[in-house]
Amino acid sequence: MMIETIVAILLVSIAALYWYARLFPVSWGRLKNACGLQSRTPVAIPSKGCSSCKACSGKAGGCH
Repeated sequence: MMIETIVAILLVSIAALYWYARLFPVSWGRLKNACGLQSRTPVAIPSKGCSSCKACSGKAGGCH
């Protein structure tokens, strides 16, 4: 009986953290930084340009 209670509390806590991070991303980032956790920074991916895209070929200015 005690194990089921602990598992239930753990699942509810994980769900609460997930939805807090989804609904309040700015404050979630601040909370993570305050706790000393690194937030992921987006990595720039170099673009190939429109020359290799069949949908963009022949269009002025490209389609992306």
